[in-house]
Amino acid sequence: MWTGDMLPSDHGKNLHKEGVMTLKELEARITVLEDIEEVKKVMCSYCHFVNTSQWDSVLALFADNAKADWGPLGTYEGKDGIATYFTNMVAAIMPWTAHEVLNPIITVEGNKAKGTFYLWAPTTVKMADVETAIWIQGRYDNEFIKEGGRWKFSLLKYAFDFMTPYEDGWVKTKMMGG
Repeated sequence: MWTGDMLPSDHGKNLHKEGVMTLKELEARITVLEDIEEVKKVMCSYCHFVNTSQWDSVLALFADNAKADWGPLGTYEGKDGIATYFTNMVAAIMPWTAHEVLNPIITVEGNKAKGTFYLWAPTTVKMADVETAIWIQGRYDNEFIKEGGRWKFSLLKYAFDFMTPYEDGWVKTKMMGG
């Protein structure tokens, strides 16, 4: 059960002694809340576009000088490098996925934001013309930048907790090929 004791520590920090905010303070808080929602939209759009193999739309979510780090699957810099990952690797070996992100924790400071999201992705991989059902789970620790009024990835960083064949589960095989 959720209680008031679970509020973030900065809850109410802009309230005056009388419990009233200035219009400027209220506008600033609303801007932060809107920015948090926009960052969530970037992440959810990313998942949707990956799920539906819309690689150009995925790339539009990245700043020009962005970096993407998928741990053992490699690090890619700039839109051209990131495009290589999606068009050469993901498109070739992942015919289906249900990328789902959970538990967003987002902080915004001006035109920069950080977001942690947990991933749960039942996925089909294709290797040597054989399709295999796998489970993927891990955590994104991303950074975002607001450019031209739009939030984009400046850093996409993913850490695997497991990538395991469906039949094995994460207890028997934590990381395929590892």
